[in-house]
Amino acid sequence: MGRVPYWNIHHGVLIDLLSIPAMAIFAYGLFCHWQRIRQGKARVSLGLPLTAMKIGPLYIRSFLTKGIVGTRIYKKLCTGIAHGLLLWGMVVLGVGTVLVILNVLFGLPVFSGEFNHWFMGCALDAAGIGALAGVLFLLIRRLFPPERLTCFRANSGFILIEAVIIAILVTGFFVEGLRIAQNGPDPGSFAGNWLAPLLANAGSLSSLHRCLWWVHGIMVLSLIAYLPWSPLVHLVLAPINAGLDLPLPGPKMGVIDFEAFEGEGDEVPSLGISKVADLSWKNLLDISTCLRCGRCHEVCPAAQTGKSLSPKNIMVTLGDYFQQNKLEDDTLLETVATETIYSCTTCAACMEACPVSINQPNAILGMRQNLLMERSDIPGIMGQAHRSLEARHHPFVGTGFGPNDWRKGLDVPIFEQGKTEYLLWIGCSVAYEERTQSIGRAMVNILKAAGVSFGILEENRCTGDPAKQMGNEFLFSEIAGENIEEFKSLGVTTIITLCPHCYNSFTSHYPLLGGTFSVIPHAVFLRNLITVGTIRMKNNGESICYHDPCYLGRHNNILSEPRDVVSSVGRLVEMKRHGLESFCCGAGGGNYWTEEEGTRINQNRAKEAFDTGATTIATSCPFCMLMLTDGLKKFTEDQMIKDIAELVYSQMEV
Repeated sequence: MGRVPYWNIHHGVLIDLLSIPAMAIFAYGLFCHWQRIRQGKARVSLGLPLTAMKIGPLYIRSFLTKGIVGTRIYKKLCTGIAHGLLLWGMVVLGVGTVLVILNVLFGLPVFSGEFNHWFMGCALDAAGIGALAGVLFLLIRRLFPPERLTCFRANSGFILIEAVIIAILVTGFFVEGLRIAQNGPDPGSFAGNWLAPLLANAGSLSSLHRCLWWVHGIMVLSLIAYLPWSPLVHLVLAPINAGLDLPLPGPKMGVIDFEAFEGEGDEVPSLGISKVADLSWKNLLDISTCLRCGRCHEVCPAAQTGKSLSPKNIMVTLGDYFQQNKLEDDTLLETVATETIYSCTTCAACMEACPVSINQPNAILGMRQNLLMERSDIPGIMGQAHRSLEARHHPFVGTGFGPNDWRKGLDVPIFEQGKTEYLLWIGCSVAYEERTQSIGRAMVNILKAAGVSFGILEENRCTGDPAKQMGNEFLFSEIAGENIEEFKSLGVTTIITLCPHCYNSFTSHYPLLGGTFSVIPHAVFLRNLITVGTIRMKNNGESICYHDPCYLGRHNNILSEPRDVVSSVGRLVEMKRHGLESFCCGAGGGNYWTEEEGTRINQNRAKEAFDTGATTIATSCPFCMLMLTDGLKKFTEDQMIKDIAELVYSQMEV
């Protein structure tokens, strides 16, 4: 006997009719989410050129890859496979259900021929088994959770939902098995055909089949109606959140338009974030989408070294205020705490790990802006660096070096308008710290040996990046504005940077203030010189471990170029955490100027590099060099840390 829809079921069409109120409740739940999310402020427009394909505000590639496929979920392979089996298994089963309805309403011939055998039989059974395996894994993990799931409160409700899904799948198989037990084998339905003989002696097969059919259908509709009010709402919100996420690496902070405040009258808007009402609608969508899975927590350098900061706890706290409708409650910053907010190194590891594209640093840095610009609240040593930045336009308080001491005894050309091709930007970290001054000298010697037309500014400057990271947008805009004005007056078009923080400011923030230039990190420039043969290298086979600076790697996706440079002078050795999963040195977010609680981040990272057994540890950031040099002192007295410019200069063929 061929398969007959609603076999043995009286008034089975009622299930289809009940789906209407279930879908209405589902739609109303999503509408309620939207009503709450739209209370946020408009998202800051970065004003940067984006070539990504989009429909309205939705970026298609991110929507499909990060949202629908969920590529980041698979960074934890077992969990990713379980999610994939459950999601796509349920999707295939949903398609099968729709085909059954189309058969009932319009006579679509889905229960005949090869399609019935391979899809309605084999594929649907395989999908059901896959979904069951996936949800069983997830349920066991919830019952015996890793620390990341339970820290700062787990997301409640998943165990009940997973149990209901298991019940839906199991009853579905039993309904199929009972039908086959009475009607004979069904082509392709291997699970039902296997189960049928086991149920043959189960009593009144017809009554049991009918009862389970209704239980199964009502559970499915109940789950659909409940979904927007449950943690499973992420099935809808996550793809949307991923699709609305700007396809740019890093926290995407933008800049504050202070000129816009002039038209606000006597009431000046709040600077930064002091309450939930100050968050953008994208921030509120982030909060609503957050799974509290803790992946951000287990990669955060602050959280993993005993600091008070956990990106997960930040999202949980914001979520509590949002859920309780405490939008105007200005106790938010006291609840989070100043020390916690300033512990963020802005490394963006949390963003990279998040499976649903949440921008945790955006909210944290917004709170930091309010603390500094509205309340003048900043930790002691970082505060000293900030005051030095205000007074002297560099944060290296107490330094014994002047802005141009790094080039004493070295003939360095000054940039000349209309004559010089590249501006070599030295920056404050190379100028004011003795250990990093050799980076500038090495780069100058390399460029001169390569015959590159370059020059520096007569007076060395800071980009203002430390001010932005500490939270002082006004000071950053002031310093950046002065730099942009000088660049334009000199006719600067192309800049070579020695510091990833400088590179990031020039490419991500300066264009929003009217300064658009072609900017090349020295790692990329050196790779290009080596690739075209302008300079030739001696490769002595030395083992070299490369540390990825956060602002070059995660913030700007520059990963292969510095590795090419390292490979040209020695043998590249990778740490366990590298590339986009690299661990921070601890200097970002102004934390170079701070006293750490708990384990020192730089010692954690230095130990990881030291344990590779490499003879040299290379990086392409002066801040990373300083932090790793200090951190390595706990394990060895050898001077193992070098910038890639130093490596290239030492191995150049003369």
